[in-house]
Amino acid sequence: MVVMSRTHVSSARVVSAVLLVLAGACSTNPANGPVNSNPGTGGTNTGGAPATNTGGAPGSGGASTLGTGGEPGTGGASTAGTGGTSGTGGTSATGTGGTSGAGGTSATGTGGTSGTGATSGTGGTSATGTGGTSGGGGNSTQGTGGLSGSGGGGAGGASAADFGIGGPSRCATAGVQLCEDFESGLSSTIWTNMQSGDATAVVDSMQAARGTKALHVKTVAGNGHAYITEKKTFPAAGNVLYARMFVYLGDPLTTNGHFSLAEGDGTGSSGARFGGQNKFLGVGTDGASGDWTDKDNKLIPAQTWMCLEFELNGGTNDFSAWWDDVPRTLLTRGAQQHPGFVMPQLNAIWFGWYMYNATEPQDLWIDEIAIDFKPIGCTK
Repeated sequence: MVVMSRTHVSSARVVSAVLLVLAGACSTNPANGPVNSNPGTGGTNTGGAPATNTGGAPGSGGASTLGTGGEPGTGGASTAGTGGTSGTGGTSATGTGGTSGAGGTSATGTGGTSGTGATSGTGGTSATGTGGTSGGGGNSTQGTGGLSGSGGGGAGGASAADFGIGGPSRCATAGVQLCEDFESGLSSTIWTNMQSGDATAVVDSMQAARGTKALHVKTVAGNGHAYITEKKTFPAAGNVLYARMFVYLGDPLTTNGHFSLAEGDGTGSSGARFGGQNKFLGVGTDGASGDWTDKDNKLIPAQTWMCLEFELNGGTNDFSAWWDDVPRTLLTRGAQQHPGFVMPQLNAIWFGWYMYNATEPQDLWIDEIAIDFKPIGCTK
């Protein structure tokens, strides 16, 4: 019995010695490798290290040398993503989102085989972020998740939709002295129709800037003219008049002839013309200051609606013009450039087509004419 008692004590001492050895293997003694510096919340890595991560294998229960022990991007994202905190729950050197090697060791450690208890990368991602989409919860560095430049429009001007091209007439809410949309035809109480040669000016529905109808002016031979005149808005306050119209040329201009699309007439001087020359918009007169037309540098297009506005200023004796609400500075002209020019005392204005010195067949439409004593713009 005494011998048996001594044998039992020796066994206990052996077990204690083994436990001390194992405890030493799990300690933070530098002889067993550096402590895992990854900021996982599972604590410092104890129990051995993979070749690239001493102190414990990444991944719950053990992982491959590239696997990490948690879902990527849980509360965070891959290295290319934004929108979450990276590696909540701890990150490894190549992945995020798990405790580092708790309960297992790498292939060279004791206490477990590499990946025991979990397949390679289960619950984690490799260095390339598998197991979660790059940038989940946020935009990548290339701006995914939003359209580049969305929410912006064309610089420097309004769109055709803002101008109401193709929409209903806006005359009822324009708040101007006169607005003509031609939806009820051509009123003989407002307009006088002048036609010469084979040129005609009729209202039809072939083209319209707004609503369904517009004034259609056409000359086949190209040596006629047609226009409509109104006197209802006169006298103009301060002898200052603004006129806005939408114009559509059905045929491209083929000559360098001088033409008018509108003209302000009156007493004391010749008419003030708005039209063009050499395929450009222009302003001018043929009065005491001579027969002149100063032209723009932007070619007039065909088969597209243009919003054109001009000012006849009897106070300063000059012109101003706008195309799609953009000032055409080359058309700010008058007495300063042409000494002796005097704006007539305005009492009438006409709109249409008049080619003076060339033969030019033309097919054009004019719509939404607006007249006022202050600037109008294209959106009214």
